[in-house]
Amino acid sequence: MATARLDYIAPWWTYWLHNFPHFNFTFQPVDNTFRPGEESYQQSLVFLACISAAGLVLSLLLLSVYLTSLCCCRKKDEEETKRPDACCVSWMAVITGLILCSAVGVGFYGNSETNDGVYQLTLTPSTMPTTLWVASIAW
Repeated sequence: MATARLDYIAPWWTYWLHNFPHFNFTFQPVDNTFRPGEESYQQSLVFLACISAAGLVLSLLLLSVYLTSLCCCRKKDEEETKRPDACCVSWMAVITGLILCSAVGVGFYGNSETNDGVYQLTLTPSTMPTTLWVASIAW
């Protein structure tokens, strides 16, 4: 068999994702070993993605309910003042902005990792003769 590449180090988040408990659609535990061809493993990855999407939807729903109640439930006295107390709205906007910025940062990181992986994949055919030659010597 061909020798393994020794210079590749998997990112920390791959270890975290593989060690995270995997469940399929029927909430049965699935083995954490990397098997992208198996249906149960694919279901567990879709299940993890659905959990994160549900968290996003829940946070957006809570934010919209809060902002709607803030706009609709004002007292009549507050309408006459020139500067209403909007501290809570400001903090919610700041927190939402930080969450969005971190989501964009994670997206850029994932894009960079994908780009590196595709680049290594495109270089693989050019290094294949050397790998096969080393494997033939090892036999």
